[in-house]
Amino acid sequence: MVPNPRRLAPSVLVVGVLALAGCSGGGTQTGDAAPVTSAATAATTTAPATPPATATATATATAPATASAPATASTAPAPPPDAVMPALHSRTYEQARTEFSRQDLSPARLTAAAQHKDVTLPRDHDDWYICDTSPRPGDPLPAATTTVTVKLAQDFSDCTTSFNGYLYEENDPASTP
Repeated sequence: MVPNPRRLAPSVLVVGVLALAGCSGGGTQTGDAAPVTSAATAATTTAPATPPATATATATATAPATASAPATASTAPAPPPDAVMPALHSRTYEQARTEFSRQDLSPARLTAAAQHKDVTLPRDHDDWYICDTSPRPGDPLPAATTTVTVKLAQDFSDCTTSFNGYLYEENDPASTP
C-alpha cells in the first residue's frame, strides 16, 4: 500500500528540516508497527516507487544525497550585496573618505562641491563639513563607477544658511537692499 503523499508532505518537511539541522528525530511507528527512521521516510517519499524489499536499501543510498543537496545549495557563495550610501551628514570630507575606505568603497568616487553658489571650494577641503549627499544615505550604490557628490561648507552651521543657494544675502541677485 502506497501512502498518500498529501498527508506525508508536512511530515517530510519537518523531517527534512531536522535532517538538515543535524537533529535526530528517532524512529516513528507506522501502522504495521515497523520502525522507520526519519531519513528513510524522507527518502521513501521522494524516491521513485520501488518494491518493498529494496525500499530500505534505496532510502539508505539516497538519504545522504537528499539531505546534503539543500545544504550544498545554501553554502554556495552569495553574490556580493550592492553597496549602500553611508550617512555622511555633519562629517568632514576627510571622515567621509575614511568611511568609504572602511566599507571597501573607493574614495575616488567622492566628488566635492560647495554647498553655496557664492563660495569657492579650496583645494584643501578635508576639514569642511558635509551638508548634503547625492545619492541619499541608504540608497544603493550599484556600480563601482557611481559618483557620489558631497556638498561642503566650511562651518557646519553654514549648512542650514541659504539665500536662494547663496551663503551671503548680498550675493543673492534676488535680494533687494
